[in-house]
Amino acid sequence: MCELSFDAMEVQILSKEYIKPSSPTPPHLNTYRFSLLDHLMPPVYVPMVLFYPPVSPLNTTRSERSQALKQSLSETLTRFYPLAGRIRDYLCIDCNDEGAYYIEADVKSHDLSEFLQHPDLSVLPKLLPTFNSLLDYTDLISNATTGLEGGGGGADVVMIQVTNFACGGFVIGVFVSHMIVDGIAISNFLKAWAAATAQSLSGQSVHVLPNFDAATLFPPILDEQGKSTHPREATMRGLYRRFAKRGRCVTNRFVFEASAVAKLKEQAATSSLQNPSRVEAVSAFIWKCATAAWKAKSGQSAPSLITHAVNLRRRAEPNFSQNCMGNFVCLAGAIANDHQREQELELSSLVSKMREATSKFNGDLVAKLQGQDGLATISKVFQDMAEAITLSTNGDDQVEMNFIGYTSIAYSGVYDADFGWGKPLWVVPVHEPCHEAFSVNVVRLMDTGEWGNNGFEAWISLGEEEMAMLQINQDLLAFASLNPSPLR
Repeated sequence: MCELSFDAMEVQILSKEYIKPSSPTPPHLNTYRFSLLDHLMPPVYVPMVLFYPPVSPLNTTRSERSQALKQSLSETLTRFYPLAGRIRDYLCIDCNDEGAYYIEADVKSHDLSEFLQHPDLSVLPKLLPTFNSLLDYTDLISNATTGLEGGGGGADVVMIQVTNFACGGFVIGVFVSHMIVDGIAISNFLKAWAAATAQSLSGQSVHVLPNFDAATLFPPILDEQGKSTHPREATMRGLYRRFAKRGRCVTNRFVFEASAVAKLKEQAATSSLQNPSRVEAVSAFIWKCATAAWKAKSGQSAPSLITHAVNLRRRAEPNFSQNCMGNFVCLAGAIANDHQREQELELSSLVSKMREATSKFNGDLVAKLQGQDGLATISKVFQDMAEAITLSTNGDDQVEMNFIGYTSIAYSGVYDADFGWGKPLWVVPVHEPCHEAFSVNVVRLMDTGEWGNNGFEAWISLGEEEMAMLQINQDLLAFASLNPSPLR
């Protein structure tokens, strides 16, 4: 079997359309306001790609599957009504029922099994609507008609591409605006759409009900003109600006088996932190390996900052529902500096730093974010990070400081998104393997589902030189495999 290459696989676009909600959105829901936490996010799209192998025997034709997917999407958008609207400005979505952008495509040159046997990450952009999620959609928002009643313009909230393979397998690639979803929320939408499709095939009628009360739970702070007063420095874009670098960025996929994760947890444990989480152990280990790559490139040590997106649904008291849509995350930051202590880069030390940072996001802090002091509270989170950076660099902006931003979609349940033809064999949380103009170091963590025996995938994006060193790091390769096939 020949290895699949980017140039070898032709994706033929068959149709493009907008799928509108099956029922109109009630007038009192025509405007969806962004929450305080939504304002943290940059205007980019969150990608997700789900791979579905062929089922045997086939219980529906391709035409029937297409019709079922579109009809159930229409019904799902009635409940997820903001996703069928348009982003008019940085304050709200016009829930005008214009619909979700929907593409159908075919691949006749290769079977899906060929791709899964030799996953070529450069192919992923072909399996999503044509859009560069690393570039924002500011122009689309800026060119929108002023006023929500004017119509026209604005950015799509959701874009979908369904790609059918000759073997009967198919791929669903989705972009959803980060201004209204985090990893849990996009998984909620996909699971709801899948459930609606499966139920339409079986004749059942059970529906997942999303909650769009984020702006009520975390009200935005507006000035007298109704504009956001959220300071730029208290946003992800403001934080990342210091660490954005010019040059080629490379993304690679490292897979940790469940047994490897268990060993890392064991190595990271201490008397004071006896049971580090799987996410903590893997994140700290990657941090340690990346630090070695940075040092090998520059020839010297430098302080490093990592941030982790903390899911506030589980931190609130009582917990928020997992069906809450919007962004229910905030950034926790931790710094390591082996200039001061060699032990700073021991796995147990890095895990302890991460636990100390994330433990600050408790029920009390979540309650403060919900009140009148919400903006002041979120601003202090970023201010504390800025002060820690200043302390580590002695206040010199020219001092090199390395950075990784972590997000985790592990255990979001997206592997349960069964549209009626089986669960996805593989779920990919990224689409852009590299970018020529600029880069920010990021790590996206994903559970492997059943194919990987409940291990972890780490999608790591670093500068080209650092990645070249990381992918030959023997400590890392002792625990992780570089881009293995999900067909095991």
